[in-house]
Amino acid sequence: MKRRYEVIVSQRAERMLMSHIGFLANVSVRAAKRLRTEYAAVLRELEDNPYQFPIREDQGLPGEYRKALFYKRYEAIFSVEDDTVFLDAILDCRMDNSGDRALTSQR
Repeated sequence: MKRRYEVIVSQRAERMLMSHIGFLANVSVRAAKRLRTEYAAVLRELEDNPYQFPIREDQGLPGEYRKALFYKRYEAIFSVEDDTVFLDAILDCRMDNSGDRALTSQR
């Protein structure tokens, strides 16, 4: 039987996603819907195998975090503990996120 992972999305990641979708919807509703669809696909991939995504090389993050790129410019930042994936942030790669050292939420 194929191993399945539980994906837990932090409230912060949900707020970040909604902010990105809202901004994009002001430009193109179609593009905002596509972002949402691709995000849902990433969640399914995380349930199947979160280890398919590369480790995020960022010295400011505690522990091992990975990144899943979707819709060409967004990164889902997550960690894996046992059978659980903790999705902590959704970043727009076009923005400078280097000053945000608190990408992860408290668990």
